[in-house]
Amino acid sequence: MLRASPRVGMTDPERRLAGVHGHHEALVRLARATARGQLHHAIVFAGPRGVGKAAVARALARALHCREAPGIGCRRCASCRRVDAGLHAGVEWIEPESAGGKIKVETARELATRVLSAPFEGDAHVVVFDPAEALTEQAWNALLKTIEEPRPGVHFLLLAQGLEGLLPTILSRCAVVRFGRLTDDEVRTVLAEVLAAREADAPEIPQARRELAVRLADGAPGIAAELALDASLDAIHRLLSEAIAAARSGPAAIFAGDRGALGQAFADASAGPPTGKPARERQAVTRMAELWLLHLRERMRGREGLPGLAALPKADDGGPGSLFAAARLLDLQERLERNANARLVLEHALLELGEDEPSSAGAARARP
Repeated sequence: MLRASPRVGMTDPERRLAGVHGHHEALVRLARATARGQLHHAIVFAGPRGVGKAAVARALARALHCREAPGIGCRRCASCRRVDAGLHAGVEWIEPESAGGKIKVETARELATRVLSAPFEGDAHVVVFDPAEALTEQAWNALLKTIEEPRPGVHFLLLAQGLEGLLPTILSRCAVVRFGRLTDDEVRTVLAEVLAAREADAPEIPQARRELAVRLADGAPGIAAELALDASLDAIHRLLSEAIAAARSGPAAIFAGDRGALGQAFADASAGPPTGKPARERQAVTRMAELWLLHLRERMRGREGLPGLAALPKADDGGPGSLFAAARLLDLQERLERNANARLVLEHALLELGEDEPSSAGAARARP
């Protein structure tokens, strides 16, 4: 195993990489290995999307290059600022050209040639694959020798949601650091920092949307940031609120038409040009159902659920009623996937959800 530069001095076990919330064990483990000159040259960061793997990779890159606070990073010096700005020649981020795309073999071959001369700035060269699952098998094979025997000071960080998407031949040459989900308070802190770092003239994010984003993120601050910046989330949340209110009130509210509260919320959530309207309507109802399912999940965990939603009798009890409602919502999503009329499917589901007692057929489908 190649070792990191021995210039880092202290080995205090409580030292941790700076600038990251949560993940205490991983931050201490990485700082300790760096301080001892024992940082593995290839590490897989494995954990759910959005929990902070990239933030830790950036923190580790700062720690390897920082001379003011070696081994942890000060976040103030020119080197740390260059890493954060993506301008440091000793840190390279390898990503697909487009979202959901692949990292191709040509990119891997160019990288394999380039790192033969690394580091280019500082004492280390950090290469981050984000996400590692995006590399094709041919790309992995082109990098196999490079990852197995890199030059001193070269470190590969593979960000992955799981280990099953990585080749066994690559995994056998890597150490693994696992990442879990953060608490809601930690997610709130990270989200506040992300939003505060935006441009001064960026529109203010309503507090209600921030809190909704935190609840929906399920411990993933990256997802919370995506949701908070998505202005359409407000309209979907309102549609869900009006859908629950209509189910509580009964057929008169469900079939009140375009001028009713439900109809207006439906129109707002699917607003856009005349072309593509049916697809937008299906997407709006699908997203609403996803929010509702997440709300029910929270209720079944004994938590409050999403903010601003009234309780729906017999379908929001955190027990059998919630299971019945979840089954109805899953059925709604299946019908939408078959290109059904979104408004009709929604109205039918609300009628069932507003019943005093679940039907025997519905109850049977709701059983786990």
